[in-house]
Amino acid sequence: MTDKASPTGPTVARWILARELRRLRGDRGFTAVVKAAQTQPSSLSRWESGKADGQVPGVHSLERLLAHYETGPEETARIMELREVAKTPGWWQGHDVEKHYGTFIGLEEAAREFSSFEAQIVPGLFQTEDYARAVIRAVRAPDRVSAAEVDDLVQVRMRRQAAWMERGTPHVWAIIGEAAVRQRVGGPAVMGAQVQHLLDLSDKSERVTLQVLPFAAGSHSAMEMAGFTVIDVEDAGLATVYVEGPTATLFLDSPSDMQHYRRVFEHLRKAALNTPDSLALLTSIKEGLAH
Repeated sequence: MTDKASPTGPTVARWILARELRRLRGDRGFTAVVKAAQTQPSSLSRWESGKADGQVPGVHSLERLLAHYETGPEETARIMELREVAKTPGWWQGHDVEKHYGTFIGLEEAAREFSSFEAQIVPGLFQTEDYARAVIRAVRAPDRVSAAEVDDLVQVRMRRQAAWMERGTPHVWAIIGEAAVRQRVGGPAVMGAQVQHLLDLSDKSERVTLQVLPFAAGSHSAMEMAGFTVIDVEDAGLATVYVEGPTATLFLDSPSDMQHYRRVFEHLRKAALNTPDSLALLTSIKEGLAH
């Protein structure tokens, strides 16, 4: 089975290309393919990974690979076209953005659905500029990041939001821990504006489904996690879970991982307040910040 839908950007094209190369290799011996492509084992592994640490093969390497796989002219042309799209720089590559984050942005732009859980922080797509700056400055403080670097990262986040609003996709179902909306990030004024922004976003029901997981929920299925995002790129038949940590970031896409995180999210959805009650809690918190 092949992917005939046109990828929407370099990140998705890279994932599709990697999947196609792995499909074409089939049950051929890895070592034999490496020899036929005149490359290194590590290179073939990265070509077939498609993720943040993945690579796109050079033209001649890919030609040798496809010749070894005996692909026909039409399929060869399609694979080569995928390579061209995959090599196109994403807009974020002009910024000091880590590879995993760049991959996340690319998938975000192509996604139709996002299911996001954050225990301690407002999701990036929902952050005000002042809140984002306060978060980035605090998180990056141990690494002594300059004010200019903080500004650059804030602008990347704001551009993500602007692109999301212009596209109309993905639909984001966000579950936010109560701690995230009570922590006075940036002070009462900044946090008050952030909570108001969440209330404003909730009016865009076709774009956002917002729930707050209250302290009263007690123990829950994601207690050992700071957060995760389930990303569905339907047009390309891709689905992955993005798990971000302070020193490591993962993209998990095995069937067992996908099933696990979807089940966790479903449990969270049931444990969280419904949308009207979530908005009532946010309104109460905002009023408290005003005093």
